[in-house]
Formats: sequence, structure tokens, C-alpha cells
Amino acid sequence: MSGRRRMSSVRWGWKTAAVPRRGFRDSARELHAERLMMRAWQPADAGQVYDACQDAEIQRWTRVPSPYSMADADAFVAVSPERWSAGLPTFRIFELDGRSLLGSIGFVRSSDPGVLELGYWIASPARRRGVATDATRLVCDWAFEHPEAHRIEWVAEVGNVGSHLVAERSGFQFEGVLRSRIEHRGAWVDVWVAGLIRPAQPAAQQ
Repeated sequence: MSGRRRMSSVRWGWKTAAVPRRGFRDSARELHAERLMMRAWQPADAGQVYDACQDAEIQRWTRVPSPYSMADADAFVAVSPERWSAGLPTFRIFELDGRSLLGSIGFVRSSDPGVLELGYWIASPARRRGVATDATRLVCDWAFEHPEAHRIEWVAEVGNVGSHLVAERSGFQFEGVLRSRIEHRGAWVDVWVAGLIRPAQPAAQQ
């Protein structure tokens, strides 16, 4: 099932009515904020993914293949429906005009029930515009409306200062450094870890 939602949150100043919690598979796959839109990846997006992932910074700080081929881009968008079905939704971030690709954001793995790891990349022309922060807030607020999400984790290689700032501005609480936690381009690297917990629900009135 697909649909459109304009997300909001008291925390971030967007307006929305409360909705019943339902699984990711049955949820809206298009989200709107004041400055951007997000929707599930489609096969026609592969060319833009390929172009964006030629960027050296994306290959430096994320785990996309390097070098990045058109076959990699085709595979990335092709598995989007399977990832949604597995409870790991991923969104294309784009301008309100519906054309310009800004990046990708979603959930890359689940270590335990209710625990999701956030992952994203931002296309080079869209950086330093607040896109990553807006998209992170939007996708986390959306996720917490679903039973699959109790805790969202952010993990980044030590030194990725830009991503650290995004997590901080999005309300993540930093929990420390895991030494030699991820193998990246043939080397084991230390990572920062932060978490965001689903806001407590107000007690039902008697």
C-alpha cells in the first residue's frame, strides 16, 4: 500500500493529527516537510543514485560500494520493496519540485526487535542546507508512529563531524565510542554511537 503523509511533530513545529500505529509495510511511502519531500525508491531513480554516489565524500564516510557502478545503483533501488517488507524502509529525499535528488535516508539494519539503525547520504549540492537534519527529524518522527520502532541508533565513523552535528541537532543522545567496530574499506575503524528513544506516550485519561 502506498500513500502520502504530511508529517509533523510538536517537537519540530510541523502539524499533524495522531494516527493509529501500524507496520511500515502498510504505511505511507511519501512524506512531506516544509523544505523537502521523501518517497520510496523507484527503478527510474537509479541514474540519479549513480551520479550522486560518484561523490568522494559519500564513498569516504558511508558503506556504499567503491568504485560505484550503475549496476550498484540498479541493485540499490531494486531491493527497496524487499527492504520495506523486511521492516527497513528507505526513502529518496528530493526538492519540493519533485525532480532534484537531495539524498537517501532510511534504516539499514535492526539488531534487536524495536531497534533500528539510521543510515543516510546527502548529494554534494544539497549539503550545508539543513537537508540531513530535516530528513532525519522527519523519518524518525514517522518511524516512532509505528510498532517496529522503539529505539533508533546512529552510528558513524569517528571523525565524521558533519554527521555528528546532524545527530546532535536531531535530538540523539551520544553514548560513547565503540573501538574497532566496523570494517570499512579494508580497515577496522572506531565509531561514535548515539540513540534516540520513542517519546513517552501520555497516560490514557481515566
